[in-house]
Amino acid sequence: MENMHKYIVAGHLFGITIPDGLSLERILAPYEPFATDSDVPAIFSLKLGMVDSFDSRMLCKVVSCLNDEPPYFWIFEDENGQYVFGFSYSKEQPDCVLKVSDSFVDSTVYILKENADRFADFAINNSSMLLYAFAASDYDTMLVHASVISWADGGYMFLGKSGTGKSTHSRLWLENIPETSLLNDDNPVIRMVDSKAYVYGSPWSGKTHCYKNEMYSLKAVVRLSQAPFNRIAALAPLQAFASLMPACSCKRWDSQSMAALHKSVEKVISAVPCYHLQCLPDADAASVCHSAVAR
Repeated sequence: MENMHKYIVAGHLFGITIPDGLSLERILAPYEPFATDSDVPAIFSLKLGMVDSFDSRMLCKVVSCLNDEPPYFWIFEDENGQYVFGFSYSKEQPDCVLKVSDSFVDSTVYILKENADRFADFAINNSSMLLYAFAASDYDTMLVHASVISWADGGYMFLGKSGTGKSTHSRLWLENIPETSLLNDDNPVIRMVDSKAYVYGSPWSGKTHCYKNEMYSLKAVVRLSQAPFNRIAALAPLQAFASLMPACSCKRWDSQSMAALHKSVEKVISAVPCYHLQCLPDADAASVCHSAVAR
């Protein structure tokens, strides 16, 4: 018997349904800290389906295949102009296909039966992360590609392009700044509540198993870039907006969603100081950053 498993992340409830016969413990382990029995309305529900093959209704017209490294993100368009999504480890074809309702509230992600054990968690994680980002954006909530450290009851967020060293900089804080802890290493959540910005852990933390159901006041946002020295400077509002906006997940083809995200980002940079850290991957970088943002 299939049951919906319910979770709350940053105050938003969603549901996941897994077919019988698969390892719930393995697939849903990252979500367990967020488990709930609440009956509040869900912002989305996701079901895992298994098929013998992907038919033409799933692998329809390819609009785009995005990302420079796995997981690759596919966007298809069917004959009715409805978007279909996919995720894969290679650029040959999707390993799972996500079909969504018009409102993105009810969705099913399909995997091949022969690959069920291999791709079930891959399909659930990528699909739920996408749906959460899309659904939560209506509530001043942003899923951000970043790494976050907690220190002194505050959260400190590190942004940057892939390979910039977000995880490395977080590790340097952990090794050199006393009483620090890693909140999330890939996809934390920012939510604005009563004009205050808070950062939350999530079930999506990349290659780092760090799934904490914790919340902190967001104290600083720091954009990283590699340099032969360590130097930090405060960002002007326009620079801060340009740093945070690309790191937020959103339906970028939808003008209404983009307008909502713009407003949310503006609220964040109005409430939280933002910085640019040019740095080396060394202990002094953590010290320079901490000294500036903890003032």
